Amino acid sequence: MVSTIAGLTVDLAYAIHNLYKEVKARIDAAEHLPNTCRRCVRLIDQIDGMVDGCNVDDKRTRTILENISSCMEELDDLIDRMIKLGATKQGGGGVCICLNVASAGKDAMKVEDDLERTEEELRKHLDSLVQATQLHTYSTRTSNKLEQVDSRRFWDEHFGDMREVSVKAVAEALNHECETKNLGVDTATVVQLTKDCFSGKETVTVLGFGEVFNKASIPDTMVSLAKRARAKTSLLAIKVYNFESKTVDQNLYPGFVMCKDTDSLRVFRSLVMTHAMTLADEESSSDDSEFDFDGEESTRPAPGAKSKKAKVTVEDLDALPPEYRFLAAGEFTFFLDDCEMRVQRKQEKSMCGMDTLQKVCIVRDDDLPEELRPRKKEKSRKPRLSASASEKDTAWEKSSQGTSAAGDDDADGGADAEDVAQSIMQKAAEEIAARDCVSVAAAIRAPLVLHGLRVAAKKVGVPEESVTFLVEVDQLRQAAEAISPTSAGALSMPRLRLVKASAKNIAERFLSAVSAFKLPVAPETSAAAIKAVDRYAGLADEEDPLPGLDHGMLEALRGPFDEVEAAMAPALEVLQRKNATVNKVVDVAKKKKWTGPKKNVVICGGGIGGAWCAYHLDNDEQERFHVTVVDPKNYFEDPTTQPMLMCDPGKVEEGRFANSIAPYGKVVAKGKHVCGFVQSISKTHVEVGNERTIVPFDYLILAMGSSYASNIKVVNPSVEYRWKQHQAELISMKNAANILVIGGGLVGVEIAGNAADRLHKANGGERKKVILVHAGPYLLPRAKNAHKYVYDYLTSLGVEIHLNQRVVEFDDMLQSYTSDTGETFSAGKVYRCTGPRANTQALKDAQSDSVIQAALDEKGFVKVDDHLRLHDAPHIFAVGDIVESRMFPSTGAHVVTGIVAAERTANFATVQGVVAVENIIRTVQGEEALMSLDPSRNVNGQSLSIDLGPEQGVAVIKYEEADISSRTGCPSQTRYRASSSL
Repeated sequence: MVSTIAGLTVDLAYAIHNLYKEVKARIDAAEHLPNTCRRCVRLIDQIDGMVDGCNVDDKRTRTILENISSCMEELDDLIDRMIKLGATKQGGGGVCICLNVASAGKDAMKVEDDLERTEEELRKHLDSLVQATQLHTYSTRTSNKLEQVDSRRFWDEHFGDMREVSVKAVAEALNHECETKNLGVDTATVVQLTKDCFSGKETVTVLGFGEVFNKASIPDTMVSLAKRARAKTSLLAIKVYNFESKTVDQNLYPGFVMCKDTDSLRVFRSLVMTHAMTLADEESSSDDSEFDFDGEESTRPAPGAKSKKAKVTVEDLDALPPEYRFLAAGEFTFFLDDCEMRVQRKQEKSMCGMDTLQKVCIVRDDDLPEELRPRKKEKSRKPRLSASASEKDTAWEKSSQGTSAAGDDDADGGADAEDVAQSIMQKAAEEIAARDCVSVAAAIRAPLVLHGLRVAAKKVGVPEESVTFLVEVDQLRQAAEAISPTSAGALSMPRLRLVKASAKNIAERFLSAVSAFKLPVAPETSAAAIKAVDRYAGLADEEDPLPGLDHGMLEALRGPFDEVEAAMAPALEVLQRKNATVNKVVDVAKKKKWTGPKKNVVICGGGIGGAWCAYHLDNDEQERFHVTVVDPKNYFEDPTTQPMLMCDPGKVEEGRFANSIAPYGKVVAKGKHVCGFVQSISKTHVEVGNERTIVPFDYLILAMGSSYASNIKVVNPSVEYRWKQHQAELISMKNAANILVIGGGLVGVEIAGNAADRLHKANGGERKKVILVHAGPYLLPRAKNAHKYVYDYLTSLGVEIHLNQRVVEFDDMLQSYTSDTGETFSAGKVYRCTGPRANTQALKDAQSDSVIQAALDEKGFVKVDDHLRLHDAPHIFAVGDIVESRMFPSTGAHVVTGIVAAERTANFATVQGVVAVENIIRTVQGEEALMSLDPSRNVNGQSLSIDLGPEQGVAVIKYEEADISSRTGCPSQTRYRASSSL
């Protein structure tokens, strides 16, 4: 009994203890309920402020907001119950609160657990909301439009949420990047690279920035760009080898590619593949056929067509000759040392430099033994799982991944900075070339593009004078705006005089029914324009002209301008196709299969010296040379005949003009003519035209000649337009009241004599007043005793000669010209013959080789050795007016200063041509002894033949030579007066 009672007592005590614990726990929970409720109330209030303004368009945010709303409703309901039970009041004590909750049939612990659970759940949803909001903010951030992580970092640091910034600001940011990371790229290089990368634009958007810097990191890209900018450019032949014979495949002529000295084999592979896509069929026209007047227009991609950098399709490969498809597809392997050493794909990135590039040879993958062929990656047959959210979400990218290059299993993935730099610079060059030919208005304002537009106009059958008309009207508009960019209601007399003189001149020369120029303009449009210009010009002559007359004359020319511009649309398309391919290498040999090796000789300039060299090398008896003439004209023109042709051009088919020109198709019948201006010169090639077409050479002859301030020597592409120019010049001279010739040297006295004599006869015996102004006391001051003969004869023709005067003020609007003595001359036509300047701009180009740049002397002439070779460039020669003075003889000492100066003549240019041609031949034959030229050993000095009209002239010649000429009958035939100058 006792034991039973003891057991019951223990059980009862245990139960009472547990009951106490449960009651105590609920009383403690009840005591915490007021604080928990207040904490939940504050949380609800905070959430109400946070969710306001959240982006409900975002699906993830919308879902989280729905969960938060559900939790808040549940929490609100619990708190409301606690308020009704008085559980939220402070000071009631835990026992009272516990009893109140228990009286409602609720457990205090369960109530507190529900509150805390709901609060915790609500806080988790709140954290999710914060995370989602941050993610949405990141995804809508400006920089997140950039795929590459370093580009995003760069844009965030420097430009934040700005969507467009100036190129100058980008340059400053890139320069800061280079300086802080010690990349070794100087400020000037950064600024120039930035301008090149964005094609000379003023501003750049975040997307435009991403198109350039979106593959490799910013530092790596800048270092690679700077390296390429400093590196020299060379032309490399693509050599395809037969693997079995270890020799070059003579059946293929893949041509050349332009490389930088720092390029890797990986970059070289890309260049070869790109170049292969440009290879045409054997039967197709020449590379520059669009600028070859006699050829058919080639089919090129239209502007906006697929870029060369786009993925090569099967259709693209099928369009190529079968023998070149493997190059375009990249199905070849590099070898070194005549196929002795194979280069694996993963090694191509690290093998750089010109030494490596010059030793590399290409072998078709199909020609290799099975064990040497590159192994291609096999595509996995396992289905690809869909990308996870983290894979899709580039916002959480931790490092730059770049792009993987497809290929064999030896190829390494990722974007290489060298590849990126090469791609950036190529794209920038293409955009720069295309920028100036987006419209006719843009093309006529860029000199290089303007020449291409002239050639393209001829190609599509639009008269070349159409381009000249557009240029002159556009220049008039710009000049008028520069003087007074005011509204139509204002009056500016200088502007009115300019517009009146120029508009009348343009209307008379281009729109008149008797004009030699024929524009693609309706007759009624031309007639209306002339009538309007004449009416406004007449009103402008009144004592008090009304405002707006200048605008009226400019508007009168708008009709013809618009019609001509519309007619130029096909020419613009041809020009755009031509400029779509930058640095295209010209196939100088026209892909002919020669019986033996030939040397490519490129001659820059088609004047007397250049044409002489071209003709004789092209007609080499052993056919050892392929000759390419690079010249902006499509014909050779004898510059010595120009003073005569101005006054008497004759007919285009026969007469003096026909005898003074020759199409280059006759000068180099077996060779080639590339129409354009030489832009830069290296040791392996020249770059031609705005698109910088590459013309490779083994030997180069520089013969660009000289030019004058007046249009005495011109570079118009077509023969027909050149003849029209002479016709228009003759009409202009006839209509001018006076003709002013400035300069009494060779060209000046010839123009004055021919103008006075020939225009006198052309006007039916009426004298044309010709004024000759010379700065010195003697005409032809370097030809002793010639002054008297020339002065007397020109005076007899009625030429008004003014010596010891220099024209210093030019007012073309008022046709007034003032000398340093204060005398004023009035003339409707002016010729400035004060000395030619050498056309050596190409040697100064930044892309010309340093050896070429160093060849210029302080006066801009080319320094050569006694064999007419450039120093440190023995395969490059120079002839003609561009050569330094020591390589020309003299007619004698200046009659005033006593200085013995060189006399650059067409006759001696041919002598230099003989030396250059002979030395090229001797070099090819392996001879060490070359022909030298020493003008100082010419005891007879330089002879001159000066034309003063159709019947008279002066020969400056040594007595001994004059005697020989007399015995051969020369004086009686030419009726020249002989003057001993030595």
